[in-house]
Amino acid sequence: MSQSTDLPDPDPEQLRLAVERLLDETVDRDEALHVTADDISVSIPMRFGSDSPQATWRFDGDVTISVDGIRGPLREWVDLLEE
Repeated sequence: MSQSTDLPDPDPEQLRLAVERLLDETVDRDEALHVTADDISVSIPMRFGSDSPQATWRFDGDVTISVDGIRGPLREWVDLLEE
């Protein structure tokens, strides 16, 4: 996926499990997550697949992340969004 760093493509199943764990932990938190970033750029795939176009998110300053929802398998959420 990344041509500039010569890193191998991530394992999609491992990536899905990591995102699922992160979402579960975030939903369970009662408080928001506060992060301070100093000129960070992150490329985010806009869909699954190695040929997916990517959006670039840039952060410089404080970011607060909070999630309100219920826990559930990521695949169910993806299916729901595709309907």
